[in-house]
Amino acid sequence: MRKKILSLIINLVFILPILIFGLNISSINATAASSCTAPSTNTWDISQSVMTHNLEYDFESYDLEPLIQGFSHEVIIENDSSTAISMELIAGYRYNFCISFNPSSSEESTIANGDIYLMTGSNWDIYKAEYLSRSYDWIDDREIIENIPVEWRDMVTWLPFRDVHAYENIEYREFSVGIDSSGSSWSSILGGNEKIEYYLVLDGFDNKRLSDSRAAGNNIDVEIIVEVEKRIAIPIFTAYLAIGALPVSCIIVPIILHIAYKNGAKNNKSKNLQNIPLLEENKI
Repeated sequence: MRKKILSLIINLVFILPILIFGLNISSINATAASSCTAPSTNTWDISQSVMTHNLEYDFESYDLEPLIQGFSHEVIIENDSSTAISMELIAGYRYNFCISFNPSSSEESTIANGDIYLMTGSNWDIYKAEYLSRSYDWIDDREIIENIPVEWRDMVTWLPFRDVHAYENIEYREFSVGIDSSGSSWSSILGGNEKIEYYLVLDGFDNKRLSDSRAAGNNIDVEIIVEVEKRIAIPIFTAYLAIGALPVSCIIVPIILHIAYKNGAKNNKSKNLQNIPLLEENKI
């Protein structure tokens, strides 16, 4: 009985994370291509979970509630500036963003190109500092930054979330993101939680990235639609189990098999000894 329970646990360690990961991938593939649908009106007070920021007059944000409902929102990017909305994205949900840039209705220009960045709060602080100090830059260090390996760039400049959520010189963009965990891997095991604030930055000035768009020369209206849906999130500790199970099993499984066969050999010994008759050749 113990052997069956042990073998069942070993199988679950290997198979269960794979099954959960497969279900998660299938749900992502099913929704990745879908376009966002704008609600006619927001059915809830989005100020509880969403706050608008402007680079020039940004104030400290207050505690936001986790974003668990979709919404639509409109903001204005002033010429040669940026606007952002802050949110608390949490594990267990998938967030689909649909963002469109449109020429301001108060101006005659038809130019409406901009950049979109999703970043954490610490990177937002660096991004603001870069904007406020750009008039003091004597050397254009954009090419220098591009030559620095990505893993070291966070020491000198801001980075988009996961180094990939940067969409530049566009008029319309859809993308999705799922948060793996809220906090560190230890907090997921011990049950703790650490709030992380994310900023959806709508960029309208010439920042230090070489691939970004220049200032449009006029204000831009931006329509933001965010869809929120539940998803299956794999706890971080399952990755440690999956990675550590193989080397540990290479040590434990042979020991278990050795003990099992050794005990089996002992149990199969017969207690009643029988003498083997001595065969003698017939004498001629």
